[in-house]
Amino acid sequence: MWPDTEAALVAWLTPRLGVRVCTDAPADLDHAVPLLRLQRIGGGDDGFRLDLAVVDIDAFAATRAQAADVAARTRAALLGNLPGAIVPTAAAVFTAASTVSAPAWRPWEDPAVTRIGATYAIRLHRHP
Repeated sequence: MWPDTEAALVAWLTPRLGVRVCTDAPADLDHAVPLLRLQRIGGGDDGFRLDLAVVDIDAFAATRAQAADVAARTRAALLGNLPGAIVPTAAAVFTAASTVSAPAWRPWEDPAVTRIGATYAIRLHRHP
């Protein structure tokens, strides 16, 4: 059985970024920013132990500069510190992270909120 990639990333990112990290955008997003929303959008596995998760991560903030800052800090954390990290609460160990699509502005229906999104490939496996 594989670890829950989304839960493991939420648990790992939250204390490192100082912003709310969630898997669903709250209804009052314009009052909850800055925050990160992450969603697994694909990937694969070896059928036994290793998982390759493709994950979209969106940084939401009141301004483009704030959203870009949160997105850049997220990218730096994932690429620089995630490999080797163990998340006991999610029974996961991360082995690698790479950028599939670098942070860039993405449209959002609320003009009071700016969205900067990126896509990452995250390798992980179950931690005993």
